[in-house]
Amino acid sequence: MIDELTILNIISFLLIFFIGLPHGSFDGAVASLVGFRNRIQFFQFIFYYLALFFLVILFWIHFPIVALTIFIIMTIIHFGLCDWTNFKINNFKYSISFTYGMTIIFGIIFFNENQSFLIFEYLTNDKVYLIQKYFFIPYCLTLLSIVYFIYLSLYEKKLRKGVLEILFLLLIFYFFDPLLSFSIYFCFFHTYKHLKHLIKNIYSNLTNKKFVIYSTLIFTVISWIGGLVIVYYLVQNLSIYESILKVIFIGLAALTLPHMLLVDVVYRRRFK
Repeated sequence: MIDELTILNIISFLLIFFIGLPHGSFDGAVASLVGFRNRIQFFQFIFYYLALFFLVILFWIHFPIVALTIFIIMTIIHFGLCDWTNFKINNFKYSISFTYGMTIIFGIIFFNENQSFLIFEYLTNDKVYLIQKYFFIPYCLTLLSIVYFIYLSLYEKKLRKGVLEILFLLLIFYFFDPLLSFSIYFCFFHTYKHLKHLIKNIYSNLTNKKFVIYSTLIFTVISWIGGLVIVYYLVQNLSIYESILKVIFIGLAALTLPHMLLVDVVYRRRFK
């Protein structure tokens, strides 16, 4: 049963919690990189970041299905843009981003549809199966985008490794459950690509290396402690599986909005 805390579930949660989530802890350094340089500006950034974080959580509590839908759309955009940046080409931005984002999200759901919708039900506290019959639409769009991506790779050599990567990811999604599939991509593909691009620019443009290290460590520890505290609170009324599920994915949603605004809207305009 999906609501049992299996070994694979535990591995997935640990990967997301200790590798995936902390990659956003570099946002303090990113904020300094894009202009929040002095102390007052940096505290303003923290205030805005936390305000958006708590607003997302409140919105999710009151409008869970809408919040889940928005989170899926944001994740598609964020993952896609990160993968496009990794190719280091200016062309085909929207095609590449759309292909990767859709492949990750709807590839996982397609190969694990029943398990994925059970997870959605946990996250929304509601029956979400009414929309399941319409998922053939994003599945078809995903397939068409992959075919077009393969077509583009005939003319752009850099995309050929992307074809292999997409096929490899689809194999992962086919063989593993949705949680492990997501954690593998999130931790070993997205986080790696994001940090590879980010750390290079941070250390090339910021002179205060101690600030980068200390701010990242502080934000990482705070995210870990905060997550554990909320899990402890939730397990008083929910199963450990559901509690961790809510903390990780609703927490990811709450972090994704300010993270996207900072990285995809501000940072990527200056550092492509």
